[in-house]
Amino acid sequence: MNRLKHILSKLTVRSRVLLSALLLTMLVTGITGTLAWNSGRQSALNLGQARSAERPVHLLKLEIDVEGNRTEVPVPGADFLLFRIPDQDPENPEQIQTTFTTDQEGRITVSLPPGRYFFQEVRLPYGFAPELDGEQQPIRRYDFTVSAESNNEVPIVTAYNQRLAGDLIIEKTLVNDDGRELTEEQRAQLFEFRVTFSDGGTYRYQINGQGEHHELESGETLQLRHGQRAVFTGIPIGVHYIVEEIDFQHGQANNSSGNIHSEPSIAAFTNRDMTRLGNLILEKEVVNSDGSAVTDEQRTIDFRFELQFSNVPEDAAFRYTTNRYQIDEDPGNDGDIREGTVSNGDTVTLRHDEVLTIHDLPVGASYQIRELETAGFVSGTEVVQGSIVQDAPNRHHFVNSYQVGGVEPTPAVLSFEKQVLSSDDEILREREFEFEVTFEPSEAHVFQYRIIEDGVGGELQNFVSGDTIRLRHGQTVAFADLPPGLAYTIREIPSDDFFEMLEEVRGTTINGGASHYVFVNREVPRGSAQLIIEKNVLGVGYDTNHEFLFDLYINGVRQDEVIRLRSGQSSAPIALELGDHWRVVEQDSFGSGFVQEGISNGTGSVELEHVGQNIHVRQTNRYVHETIQLSGVKTWEMPEGVQTPRHITIQLLQGDFVVRQLNVEGPNWTYTFEGLPKFDDNGEEIQYRIREVPIPGWDAKTTPENINLHNVWVDPVQVSLEVEKQITGDTSPNDETFEFIMNPGSHVVHIINSGRVHFPEVSFDRPGTFEFTVHETRGSSLGWTYDNAEYKWFVRVEQGQDGLLVLAEQWLTKNGDRVEGLLPVFVNAFDKSALLTETVNIPVKKLWDHKELTADLQPDAIIVQLMVGDREISRRQLTASTEWQTLFQNLPRYDSEGREVDYQIRELPVNGYRAEVTGNVQEGFAIQNTYVGMTEPPSETPDAPSTNNRLPDVGDTLTITAVALGLVSLRIAYLLYKESRGSRS
Repeated sequence: MNRLKHILSKLTVRSRVLLSALLLTMLVTGITGTLAWNSGRQSALNLGQARSAERPVHLLKLEIDVEGNRTEVPVPGADFLLFRIPDQDPENPEQIQTTFTTDQEGRITVSLPPGRYFFQEVRLPYGFAPELDGEQQPIRRYDFTVSAESNNEVPIVTAYNQRLAGDLIIEKTLVNDDGRELTEEQRAQLFEFRVTFSDGGTYRYQINGQGEHHELESGETLQLRHGQRAVFTGIPIGVHYIVEEIDFQHGQANNSSGNIHSEPSIAAFTNRDMTRLGNLILEKEVVNSDGSAVTDEQRTIDFRFELQFSNVPEDAAFRYTTNRYQIDEDPGNDGDIREGTVSNGDTVTLRHDEVLTIHDLPVGASYQIRELETAGFVSGTEVVQGSIVQDAPNRHHFVNSYQVGGVEPTPAVLSFEKQVLSSDDEILREREFEFEVTFEPSEAHVFQYRIIEDGVGGELQNFVSGDTIRLRHGQTVAFADLPPGLAYTIREIPSDDFFEMLEEVRGTTINGGASHYVFVNREVPRGSAQLIIEKNVLGVGYDTNHEFLFDLYINGVRQDEVIRLRSGQSSAPIALELGDHWRVVEQDSFGSGFVQEGISNGTGSVELEHVGQNIHVRQTNRYVHETIQLSGVKTWEMPEGVQTPRHITIQLLQGDFVVRQLNVEGPNWTYTFEGLPKFDDNGEEIQYRIREVPIPGWDAKTTPENINLHNVWVDPVQVSLEVEKQITGDTSPNDETFEFIMNPGSHVVHIINSGRVHFPEVSFDRPGTFEFTVHETRGSSLGWTYDNAEYKWFVRVEQGQDGLLVLAEQWLTKNGDRVEGLLPVFVNAFDKSALLTETVNIPVKKLWDHKELTADLQPDAIIVQLMVGDREISRRQLTASTEWQTLFQNLPRYDSEGREVDYQIRELPVNGYRAEVTGNVQEGFAIQNTYVGMTEPPSETPDAPSTNNRLPDVGDTLTITAVALGLVSLRIAYLLYKESRGSRS
C-alpha cells in the first residue's frame, strides 16, 4: 500500500486527473460487466438445476404377432428390473428399486435424473417369448439415456415380445351303438362344425394336417368325415375357441371349448349311430282245403309279395336271403345262391316252405307286406303292416289254401295274443292294450271269443264286428267256429308310450284252418338324468373367490341363467330328459390369468345308460400367473442391554436381483411376500432367497429351507476419519462454512473457515475391505476457489478365531494416488476483489389494512426509501398501478472493503397509518400499513400525483454511473485544490 502511495505522489495534477478518468471508465465497465456476468451465471445455474432434475420417461412393450410382424398391440404383465450405469464404473450397474411391471397399456413410467440406464426383462407374460436379435439370441436388455430434454411424450424404450402360437385339432369319430362295423355309407357321411374364435380372426387348417390349406373365418363352418381331423396352426396362445357340431344328435365331445395353449387343443367329437337293426322274416305254407297233401306241382308255385318301406333312407336297398339254397362265400358257386336286394315297392316270390329273410332293416322302419292273388288259392294272411322293433320277432307266416271243389265247409279259428317288452312288472301285470276287430261280411252277426291266460280259457264273450277288445301281456283272444272265407282285419290302437311291432293284419279264414298272430309291443324308453357342472383350477396363487361363468345350451337353446362357480364347486343338478342334448361353454377368463385346459363331456346327449344317473361335466383351468406366498419371522440374539432396531429392511432376491423389499417392525417381526411368480419363463420353479439390509452391530443368518432371519449381535469395529480445511489468499470479511461428504452413508460434516473435524464413527459389523469416498461440496460463495480433490479411505476389517472383529489396516488415496497418513486436507483460496462485482435485487411489497376507512379517503400513493444506515440511496413511489410493489435492482452487495452492505427499507409517513417493515435483503421486504386514525383530515382535493412514478434508483446503471462520476469529480477537485495550495506555499 505504501508503494502505491509513493507512486501516486510522484504524479502531476494532470496525470492524477487522467488516472481518475481511467479509473472512472474501469468502474463503469466493471459495473456493466458484473451485470452481464451475473446474468450469465444465473442462466448457467438454472441450466445445471434443469440437468439434475428428474425427467419422466416410459418403456412401451408391444407385440410381435404369430407371423413375425411388429404391431401396436400392448403387452401387459411383463416384469423388468431397472439399472443405472455409473459413469465411473459402467461394468457394475446399480439396481433401482425392485420389480417393474407393464400396465394394461404396456407401459412402465419412471422419473429419472439424466444418466445412462437399462431395463432388464426378467419375466414374460404367459404366451410370449423374447424378441430375437440378428444372431437369433433373445433380447432381454434395453439400454437408454435420460437427458435434460427427455420427456414422456414418446417411449424412451420400445420393447417387443413374440406372441406364441398353438394348435387346434378337431376330430370326428363315428361308432355304431350296437358295435357293428361302419358301412361305406356311414364312412362317407359328412358332419358339419361351426368354429368361433374370441379374437374374430381367420385361421388356416388342413384335413389330417396335410394337403390343401383352407381358411376359416371365426363363425364359419367346416365338414369332416369319420376319422378325419381339421388341424389349425398358428393360433395365438390364449385365444378362446368354441367348436359346435351342427345338428348334433347322439354322442359326446371333450374340449369343445377352451383356450389355445402350448400343447395342442384337441376337440374330440364322438357320435353314436343309434340305428339298431332287425330282420324281417316271411314264411310261406301251402295247404289244400280238403286236407290232402301238397303236390309237387304246388311246391313249385311262386307266390308274389309286394313290399313297401317307410322311415328308411331314400333309395335304400336291403339284402335278402332264403332257406331254399345253401348260402356260402364261394364266389364261383353261383348255382346255390338264392339272395338279392329289395327296395321300397319291389316284389319278391316265395314257394311252399320257403323262408325269406330281409336283413338289417333299421329299428323304427315301417313296412307293409301284401300278398298278390294267385288263382285257385285263398290267402289266409293278405296284408301285414308293422314296424321293426328292437328285440321283437318280426316274423310273419303266410298260408295259402288251394280250394278243392265239393268240400264241406269246416269252421275256422282266428286268434291273436299280446306280448309286451318292458322291465316294469306293473306294466306287465296291469297295462291293457286295445284292439279293433272287423269281419266282412258281418251282417250284424254276433261272434264269440274267449280270452285265454296261462293256458286257461275264460268265458265266451259276444262280439260284434267293429268292437274293441282289451288285452294284457300274455293274454290271447280266440274266435272259434268262424265260417271259412270270412274276411277280417285286426288293428291295434296305438299308444304313445309303446312301439308296436304289428300294427294291422288283414286276411281270410281258411276252411278248417287256424290263423294266429302275435302283437308285440316294446315300451318307449323314458327317464331323466341330472347334469352337474364341476369346476377345478390347477396352480397356486389365484383368488379363490374368483367366479367362473358358464353358459348352458339345452337342445340348442341357451338357458337364461348363467352358472357361477368357484374352484372346487359344483352346480346344482340340472334335469335333462332322455334324448336331450346339452352344450356347456365356460366364458373366457384368460385376461384374469386362467387358461381353459380341458372340458370333459362339454357336449353330449342323454342316452339310456344315463337314465337315473348323474352326468358330470368337468371343466379344468390352469392359473398361468401362478404365484406363491412366502412368510418368515425375524429373531434376535443379543446380550443384555442391547436394544433391537425400530425396524429392519429385508429384500427378496431371485438370483442376484432384488424383486421385493419390505420394512419389518416389532414386536412380532413377521413378514410376508405375496403374489410371487412360482415359475420362470422356462417353466422352472423359482428359488427365492432372503437378504437383510445390513444393520451395524448385527450379523444376519439365513437358512436355505426358509426365509427366516436370525440376527446375532456382534460388537462392531468403530473408526472415525478426520478431515482438515486450510485457507489461502485474502482474508474473507465473513465467516465461511465448508461442507464435506463421505459416501457411502452420506455422512456430512462442516468446518467454519479453517480447522479440523471428525466424521461420525463408522461401525463395521462384518469382515471385509470397505471403501469410502470423501470430497468437499463445491460452494457458490463469491471469491472462493474450492478444492476439487477426491480422497478414498480404505478400511480392512478381519474376524479372528474368537469371532471378534478387529481393525487390520487403513489407508488413504488422493485422486487415485496413495498418500501418507490418514488426514484428507482440502485447501481453498479467497480473492476479495471478486466481491466488488456482485449485486443484489431487493423486492418491496406494500400491504394495507384500511379497516373502516372508506375507499375515497384511502391513500393512492406512498414513498418508500432504500437506506444504508441513515443515508437514503434511492426512493420509489408505489401506487395501485404498480400493484403496490417495486424492485430495487443491481445493488452492490459489498462495499470497497469487502463488507456486505446492510440495506434497509423505510416508508415516508402516511397520515392515519402505522407502518411495520418486515423481511431482509435475501427474501425481500414487506411494509404493512394499518389504519389507526388520522391526526388531521386530508384535503378534499389531493394534489395531483406526478405523472412519472419512477424515482431515482441507485441500482440502475445510469444512477451508479452518475454516483461514480460524482465521486471522481470530487477527487479531481480535491487534487486541484491541494495542488493549488502547494503552489502558493
